[in-house]
Amino acid sequence: MAGIGFRLQKLLAGEDYTSSVKAFGFSTLITAGPFLLTVLLVVFVQNLSYDNLTDRGLAYLQSLITYGYAFSLLTVGPSYLVLTRYVADEYYRGHVTSFVASFFSAYAINLLVWSPFVLWFFSGLSVDWGMKLNAFLLYALAVGMWLAMIFLSAAQNYWLVSRAFLLGAAVSLPAAFALGRVQGLAGYFTGFVAGQAVVLITLVGAMLKEFGYWEPRDHNWISYFRLYPRLAGIGFFYNLGIWIDKFQFWASSEGEWLDPRLRYAPIYDTPMFIAYMTILPALVYFFLLVETDFFEKYHDYFVSVQRQEGLSALERRRVAIVESLRFSLKRVATVQGIVTLIAILVAPWIVIVFRMDPMHLSVLRLGMYSAFIQAGAVILMNILLYFDHQWEALLISATFCVVNAVATEITLRAGLLAYGYGYGIASLVSLAMALYFANERLRLLHYWTFVRQPMHEAVAQSPDVDEELA
Repeated sequence: MAGIGFRLQKLLAGEDYTSSVKAFGFSTLITAGPFLLTVLLVVFVQNLSYDNLTDRGLAYLQSLITYGYAFSLLTVGPSYLVLTRYVADEYYRGHVTSFVASFFSAYAINLLVWSPFVLWFFSGLSVDWGMKLNAFLLYALAVGMWLAMIFLSAAQNYWLVSRAFLLGAAVSLPAAFALGRVQGLAGYFTGFVAGQAVVLITLVGAMLKEFGYWEPRDHNWISYFRLYPRLAGIGFFYNLGIWIDKFQFWASSEGEWLDPRLRYAPIYDTPMFIAYMTILPALVYFFLLVETDFFEKYHDYFVSVQRQEGLSALERRRVAIVESLRFSLKRVATVQGIVTLIAILVAPWIVIVFRMDPMHLSVLRLGMYSAFIQAGAVILMNILLYFDHQWEALLISATFCVVNAVATEITLRAGLLAYGYGYGIASLVSLAMALYFANERLRLLHYWTFVRQPMHEAVAQSPDVDEELA
């Protein structure tokens, strides 16, 4: 699923400086487009809404967006990797004509299963029905974006995907400004949702242009739940693990009611939101350089297996994989380490820019450090899944979820100075597990490659044949 990455790497190989800037810019949009749109809107509203939006109104706006994205990730999580595997298999077989039909099938089924609960939740908000429907629409649009990006990962046109998020920003910010000046909170939120709608419509248009719409329906991806139940578990536990500490803070004494259905924890929510921003360089770098370079070595190894080359050739391929990963991951760690260190040092300035309480500073710094660690675990989990080590990835994601929940509960009881350590401990444990599994599975790559191949059933022979052989 590294199609766009290969095209961007060719752009990066250009001789001029602007080629590198464009490559990293496109990669950033593709990797974190929805996240960047949210950050732009929040900063935009913070600085231009002093006269018609209170701090509590801004918190309400952020919470609506947060809840919409949280519900979208939690509900789409179980099907995300299952569908990714289906798309990867179909792409390998050359069956890309069913992609758009599969997207609409996955989108419809996800909405059909989860929409009643989400609509029930947002219907209990103490705002007018326009705001309630916009909140639900944001959830539905986010689900569509996550699913569309699965299919577009196999595309070769990075500009079509990047254009969707650029258009979304071009619509979202002016619309939020214009409507917000007139309608206040409702206007700002409507403008943001309008931008998300533009993003999804443009992404679907990119799919139609890239793959066409040749088949009326394709529900075959559903059978992959039976074939790969561990992938569903990985998606569920990973997304739950990301959000469970936030849920616990919202439900704790640190949480505050904004609405009968909305709680938020100002001392935790905003610092963690900003902390996740700091790991974008690692994810972009992995998408643009590590995954594509590693994939070439990975591909060469399994081509050698298919050609039945000797053990010495396979060992050379294995060593090439290890060296590529070692070199690339060191560079990722170095780049992200520098970014995280700078972010920690300028954290007091960030507190001022985002109008946070000075008490948030310690949580912000811990969040930045913890996010750095989690980025490493996520990258290594991706590597494990390339080699189809689903059980190991499931164990890592489930452990991250459970440890995050338990450690966060302990820190909540310990008090302010411990806030953020729960997420940090969970990230560290998951990174240690990912490092162990990745090292062991790559060290014994030949064994794991061949031992998991299907064994042909023995053919029963008649006694006459046995006598002849004797």
